[in-house]
Amino acid sequence: MIARLRVAHWGPLAGILALAVALRWWAWVGPDMAWLSDESRFIAVAKNMADGYFPDGPSEWFGTRLVLLAPVAGLFRVFGASDATVAIWPLIGSLLSVVAAYLLGRDLADRRIGLVAAGLVAVAPLETRLATFLRPDSLVPALIALSVWCALRAGRSEHHVVRWALGAGLLLGLGWSARENAVVMAPVVAYAGWPQVRRAIAPGIAGFAAVPAVGMLVWAAAGRSPADAVFGAGAEGVFRNPIAAWNTHDSYFAMLWRAALDHHDLLFFALPLVAATISVHWFRGERRAILPLLWIGWGYLYLEFGTLMNLAKPNRYLTLLVIPAALLIALMFDGKGAWLPVAVATGMAIWVLWALPARDLRGDDVALLSRVSARLATLPPAPVATESYTWWAKFQTYRATARLTIPQVQDPTFVSKERARQLRVMDPLPNPADALGGYVVTGPVHERRGWPSNWDTYRSALRQTVPPTSRLELVATIGTARIWRWRAP
Repeated sequence: MIARLRVAHWGPLAGILALAVALRWWAWVGPDMAWLSDESRFIAVAKNMADGYFPDGPSEWFGTRLVLLAPVAGLFRVFGASDATVAIWPLIGSLLSVVAAYLLGRDLADRRIGLVAAGLVAVAPLETRLATFLRPDSLVPALIALSVWCALRAGRSEHHVVRWALGAGLLLGLGWSARENAVVMAPVVAYAGWPQVRRAIAPGIAGFAAVPAVGMLVWAAAGRSPADAVFGAGAEGVFRNPIAAWNTHDSYFAMLWRAALDHHDLLFFALPLVAATISVHWFRGERRAILPLLWIGWGYLYLEFGTLMNLAKPNRYLTLLVIPAALLIALMFDGKGAWLPVAVATGMAIWVLWALPARDLRGDDVALLSRVSARLATLPPAPVATESYTWWAKFQTYRATARLTIPQVQDPTFVSKERARQLRVMDPLPNPADALGGYVVTGPVHERRGWPSNWDTYRSALRQTVPPTSRLELVATIGTARIWRWRAP
């Protein structure tokens, strides 16, 4: 009887999580390893950490984001570096967002509202697309939402205020460790626990402070300056006046407006739906909606203006608003037909994600590459040359045994267009002759956005440098790919 009750209680949430996993697997395209992208450098630093190399130098400032990178380094250490192990930790973060939406909806209203909110987060196209990318956007929303939930519990508790407040502060601190600007959402956390804020403020601050304290201890143990664990990331910023930098065309509102009727966009129909939902709650004056309304409003103001101090405006930052938006929609459809928005949202998500061009490349740049990489792992270690930059970058990163060099990057939004074009040039290009005595991998080549602008120069040099097939010894044929041993004269 107890087992049946548990299944009846948790079964629907488990089904929603299964739907979320299925949709995220279907939309998974693996890291594109774009030249100088944040994700490619995050992966490289995690690989260095897995191999025992501590983050060091100004180009590895994001090594302080221990909550983002340390679990990935641990996965690399246990299972080896691959596209799949890169995706595990951000996927867990995305699924935590689904759980957090359920917990918040349940405690703000009831269990049915929680399930609808969880279902909406599970199928949101933006959340689904970013769920397997190693970026803070897949982790921070969940940690903030769980912090808000703990604060909500603290505000309603009489006997366990300290415990819930400590948890709220700790979770916000973990979000800060994944991306420093998570602390901006502290007012929302404080409002959620407002009835008990006087009793909760001290343990909340203590919970938050525990995270940078651990980082400082780790840095001190490694012989580095403990202050770098707290201030190192901020010191690398390039600041500007947010008011002077704001413009209508590049605003988030304009981004949402342009995407409103474009079913190829991950933000398709988001603006009309959320605007209509907010309007309904405004006229209803429903108290249950105050917290998510404050959350989405404060988050939007920060993204629209606060990010301009030191960041660009990619659409991925809008994952910060997915959970409060889902809560508002779930509250609006309270009553009969509450599952209608989840069913409609699932159909729309599949329609939007179907158009992702990178999904057509997954068979080659993820599945086939994984098989080739596994075969190379059984061969004596040696340099690898290949025409595809995507394959070359993954081989260099995943198969590295020495410390990987993390290039210094200038944000293109802070430089001239001419300088931005220069930054897309890979200098120096790899030397094809360095693979002499190693391996040449031939197979499908898909030119993708984010390749160095001068990669064709390397491809031409590789064709000219690699000798006739009489000097190449076929080692393995794997689908449409071949591994050749390039024998030295």
